[in-house]
Amino acid sequence: MSSWRTLLAVGIALTASACGRAHGGPMAARAGERLVSTPSAIAFAASERDVSGLGDGIRFGGPRGRSALYLKFPGDWRGRGIPERAFLTLSAREASAVSNEPVSLEAWRISSDWAPRALRDWSDKPSLAPPYARRRVTSSPAQVLRIDVSELVRFAAQNPERDFGMAVIASGSDGPGLSFDSGFGGGRAPQLELYFR
Repeated sequence: MSSWRTLLAVGIALTASACGRAHGGPMAARAGERLVSTPSAIAFAASERDVSGLGDGIRFGGPRGRSALYLKFPGDWRGRGIPERAFLTLSAREASAVSNEPVSLEAWRISSDWAPRALRDWSDKPSLAPPYARRRVTSSPAQVLRIDVSELVRFAAQNPERDFGMAVIASGSDGPGLSFDSGFGGGRAPQLELYFR
């Protein structure tokens, strides 16, 4: 689990559930708390044919063309009911190039089952369906990306049998694009923040 597959699509399944309180302790037992979850599975695919892999970073936009980050999160929060709000957060990589050129991002519900190592190239991507969320962001200044995915998580809460995770889809762009930590190599993995009343 120390490296990603260096193909057009790169993925790994993470075995440990990491849903807990914001400080990393056990899951909260009271309402009105913020729960934080890290992915149980993660994969990346890009439409460009010369992509050689991610290493310890995730890159959206730039000359790679369209790209997608696929995420599954543990469902051990379900006993708490339906979250009032939910946000997907990604941390900007240190010393990554910055640009004022915006990148369009969309977070979609994944509507079919998938496994990270089965995503060999762009054509293997799982199907997507509403609800979805949209953001336009720049990398100047480098910042934590926060996408409101409340509607996606509410759907997952109400339809657990149809919860296959979420995907962040990016278009290509002028400029260097956006770089975020993948959770490997010392950076922080993507996180799902859940807020309950």
